[in-house]
Amino acid sequence: MDNAETPGNCWLGHAELLAAAYMGRDLASYTKAMKSVDAKLWSDACQYEIDTLYKNNTWELTKLPPSWKTIKSKWVFKLKADGRYHTCLVAKGFTQIPGIDYDETFSPVACFELLWLLLALAVLEDWEIQQMDVKSAFLNGVLDKEIYMEQPIGFITPGTETKVCRLKRAIYGLKQASRTWNLQFHGFLIGIGYMRMHADAGIYVKHQ
Repeated sequence: MDNAETPGNCWLGHAELLAAAYMGRDLASYTKAMKSVDAKLWSDACQYEIDTLYKNNTWELTKLPPSWKTIKSKWVFKLKADGRYHTCLVAKGFTQIPGIDYDETFSPVACFELLWLLLALAVLEDWEIQQMDVKSAFLNGVLDKEIYMEQPIGFITPGTETKVCRLKRAIYGLKQASRTWNLQFHGFLIGIGYMRMHADAGIYVKHQ
């Protein structure tokens, strides 16, 4: 009997096959990426990420104030299942000090049961369903703490080697990153007339 007809088996999709083939090929460091055969592709991906951070006004270069410490950052490399070279600059948030670098970290997420209910209602009531993705979502959160980060490896601005990045917006890896993004998104939705559901803080409704 063919494997495809065996009970419990199913065909793997194209994306799953690619993901299986690429498994284990993600690089662990910026140095290794720049020494790999795909160095140019990884470099372009890093530059794209840096350009996004600059465009979003994520930080400003400044001198580190006395008695302040910096947190480090690292590059995360991911070869996507569709063949895209994706990089992300991540802060080493595990070095942050509670009460100094951050306070609250909680942010709500929608539970699947209510999402399923909304989809069922959409079918019954013939509602239109739309989906969207916010690119670099966490980078939109505004920080309320004074946080300094070392300049990312490979992108230290010439002539400013002794300066550090004062973070103005959250960055992936910070303890409060998800919360700051949630607060930013909450304020936007409330501003355009949506209301947060009491049953689930991750779902908003707007009556028309």
